[in-house]
Amino acid sequence: MNDNLINNLEYTVSELSTSIKRIIEDNFDYIKLKAEVGRVSQPKSGHIYLDLKDDTSVISGIIWKGNVNKLKILPEEGLEVVCTGKVTTYAGQSKYQIIIENIEPYGIGALMALLEKRKEKLLKENLFDDNFKKEIPFLPKRIGVITSPTGAVIRDILHRIEDRFPVNVTLWPVKVQGDSSPEEIIDAIEGFQLLDQSNLEKPDVIIIARGGGSVEDLWGFNDENLVRKVFDSKIPIISAIGHETDNTLIDLVADLRAPTPTAAAEMAVPVRKNLLISVKDSYERIRNYINNRIEYEKRSLLLLDKTIPKIEVLLKNYNLRYKKASSILNISLVSMIKHYQDLFLRKTISFKANMLTKNLNLTKDNFLDISKSLINSTVSIIDKKVNSLQLQSGLLDVLSHESVLKRGFAIVKNKKSKIIKSSKKLNKDEELIINFYRNDKLNVILKRDE
Repeated sequence: MNDNLINNLEYTVSELSTSIKRIIEDNFDYIKLKAEVGRVSQPKSGHIYLDLKDDTSVISGIIWKGNVNKLKILPEEGLEVVCTGKVTTYAGQSKYQIIIENIEPYGIGALMALLEKRKEKLLKENLFDDNFKKEIPFLPKRIGVITSPTGAVIRDILHRIEDRFPVNVTLWPVKVQGDSSPEEIIDAIEGFQLLDQSNLEKPDVIIIARGGGSVEDLWGFNDENLVRKVFDSKIPIISAIGHETDNTLIDLVADLRAPTPTAAAEMAVPVRKNLLISVKDSYERIRNYINNRIEYEKRSLLLLDKTIPKIEVLLKNYNLRYKKASSILNISLVSMIKHYQDLFLRKTISFKANMLTKNLNLTKDNFLDISKSLINSTVSIIDKKVNSLQLQSGLLDVLSHESVLKRGFAIVKNKKSKIIKSSKKLNKDEELIINFYRNDKLNVILKRDE
């Protein structure tokens, strides 16, 4: 070994690591590093640890938690990227690494590969399924527009809506390009959902619009969080990003995709003039149909009137049927009444027999007592009746005609045995019969002086 090449300074391990750290960090401040993403991990701490590699070498990379949400894209294995960061060393293990502050895909090819991979992931979750798409209202009262407040896009939308069918428009201004664009659009969608809670009118449909641009310019509209927010929106969304040839992920998840912002306005509202013409035409067709229908029904009624029998004929037929039915009904009622009468008598007899039997059984033990009481009452009543009868018999004997005759009176009768009560009613030479006591009779002829 050549002694002249040996540094005579003596280092400790720490001193050497510190010296190397100072040399590296002084000479490599912020750098851009082109590489392919290797292994990626994100523990609970929130930091992202990854490997950056090329064909022959590997360097470790770290993205601190505070920078993760600021990135345009998250690193994925196999993705070609350009990282911006600061080279540092870890003296404790004599390692060096790059602290990444920004990461971007390298070239259009890398962006398209990432887009396709993200699209496949969301497709598997059915975020693009037509079954989940909401219907766009035919004539909204208010339209919400999410776009830049400056530029041709908002002017084209307002102008087209004014020409077709003027309705209320609420603009939510956002950046449509740059790192903050996806987050601002997400906030706008959420804000429109909450308008009804702040006593402000919520739009019936939302238009998200931007003019044309490169893949990089439109990349914010491929943000995964933005895609999910569009899917979750309760308000129908029309996407109008770039030109017809431009395709972003929110175009796939939106309820309706418009090729241009102007076309989005056309899809949101109908043409008022055409609508009025259509309504007028429909009115005329309905009126003509109703008039024709009325005339048809009139003719049908006239023809029907001729075929309907006169009311007298119908009533005569129904009167005959009524009388016949009434007669049958009367016979049936009489028969039914007799039947139920017989049934009632049979049930009554049966019931009385059963009740008598039951009563006889119940009163058997008390029969003698009741009989004795009845006999005593009867004897008493008979005695009273006999006494009364004897009294009345004696009275009759006194008042009888035999008793009267016995006392010296007589009864005068004519030949017809009619009692003579006055001589004024006697005729001349009339034969009389005088009845005395004990049927002693005397016939006499009355001689009356003129």
